[in-house]
Amino acid sequence: MSDIFDELEQIHFEGAMDYHVHCDYSIDAKGTVDEYCEAALARNVAEICFTTHYDCNPIGDCQGNLISVNGEHKPTSIENLKPYVDDVRRVAEKYYTRGLSVKLGLEFSWFDNCQETAKEVKDAYDFDYFLCGVHEIENICFCCKDTFTKCFERYSLDEMVAKYFDAVITASDSKLFDTIAHLEYYVKYAQKFYDDKLDKVYEPYLPALFESLKKSNTTLEINTAGYRHGVRQYYPNVKIINLAKKAGVPVIYLGSDAHRPEDVGFEFEIAASFVPDRITGTEE
Repeated sequence: MSDIFDELEQIHFEGAMDYHVHCDYSIDAKGTVDEYCEAALARNVAEICFTTHYDCNPIGDCQGNLISVNGEHKPTSIENLKPYVDDVRRVAEKYYTRGLSVKLGLEFSWFDNCQETAKEVKDAYDFDYFLCGVHEIENICFCCKDTFTKCFERYSLDEMVAKYFDAVITASDSKLFDTIAHLEYYVKYAQKFYDDKLDKVYEPYLPALFESLKKSNTTLEINTAGYRHGVRQYYPNVKIINLAKKAGVPVIYLGSDAHRPEDVGFEFEIAASFVPDRITGTEE
């Protein structure tokens, strides 16, 4: 086991829950499920939910629709997902006696007209948490360093944001997901591409989004990875978080979007203040 766990900065409260974690079944992540569990214990994280990527857009432009099994890249499929499911269930039993709750989740990557596919995947296994990640606009990934330019150069900023929120609202309307992952994720590369003109561009779409989230009983997460990505904000930003909470949208999950064990619980010290009920166990 790596000695990085001895060097992790300790979270200064008990009971943090990290509900967005990618282990090495995601082809862009490193570290076994056991290593992530050890990292969670080292940082006083009481609950961790693995949410490996499930990319399956047949005409998409993102990372080849692959998952990793025993170091081998295999086509994304329900059958090839089983080793991941079994591994997470194994560590759930192993770490329960050490005070760590381990949940089985999945981050399904949204694409146009994918509702039937998403439902098949969701129904195939007894997931504790089903997360929707919108990573593409018209089948081109906007959050991968090799494709974001190809995506953004086709649209004005207003056009890009309109298409993004249309996809998010459609995903919410489907009622298939527990949570929309990293809302406003386009900021990761759009901040530089569009000369940092993103402030308030999302505002016209929030009322319809919030109404959809409430009707479908879908939550938003606070994803802290923006601070790792150098954009100096959560996904979504604090203004959107506060507006969502004021509108009655549930914002109850923290996610580090960890792709390495040392990322577990990243920047939760302040982010946890937005979800105090999830920390104290008094969630309504």
